[in-house]
Amino acid sequence: MSSKVRTITGMLLLAVILAGAYIAYNKLSLMNQPDITVPGAGKTGQANNSTSGETITDISGNNENTDTTDNSDTGAPEKNEDMQSGDEKQQSEEQKYKAFDFTVYDSEGKEVNLSDFFGKPIIINFWATWCPYCIQEMPLFEQGFSKYKDDIHFMMVQSIDGIKDTKEKGEKFINDNGYTFPVYFDLDLDATATYQAYSLPTTVFIDRDGYLKAYHRGMLTEKLFQKGIDLLLE
Repeated sequence: MSSKVRTITGMLLLAVILAGAYIAYNKLSLMNQPDITVPGAGKTGQANNSTSGETITDISGNNENTDTTDNSDTGAPEKNEDMQSGDEKQQSEEQKYKAFDFTVYDSEGKEVNLSDFFGKPIIINFWATWCPYCIQEMPLFEQGFSKYKDDIHFMMVQSIDGIKDTKEKGEKFINDNGYTFPVYFDLDLDATATYQAYSLPTTVFIDRDGYLKAYHRGMLTEKLFQKGIDLLLE
């Protein structure tokens, strides 16, 4: 083999390796995002509208500034199920955070904004078909929807990265299991990015005035789920 042929062959091989590395990096980029607490997860340029009142409650019992275990791989329920109320926190640090708006899509492809539902308490659950703990907690949300649908708006937001999950997979899963709660599709990852819900499942509780009330990363137990609901209805 001539020197010229060897050079060309080597360059082609290098190009293939680099292309493969680039594709692998893009596929893993969404999967390796840090686990971030909701309160600091606003869009750049949007100020937190804070007033005196209750702090956002982590219903696993963790303060908003406390480091928590990343449940993106395990999705396991938090071990600490004691919930802190606003009265139990430092009053000087208490703030209310306005929920940041986002756009998702319904099954017909129509744009739906989070703010469309302000005026009624909201529960947002970020999920995906590839997430086993998302799947395990689905019956809990179905039960909650059946019981509280007149009092709380449920937003089951499928986080679609275009790699591991698709809208078609989500619709098939929902239909096959006969779930009746409202499902929305985060085709642009707007909702996922806005709340940095890179650990699935993640659940956010928003009060009727559009303020973040509570959140939880990982699979919810029935007890924690009910605590979140009680916070919204108190």
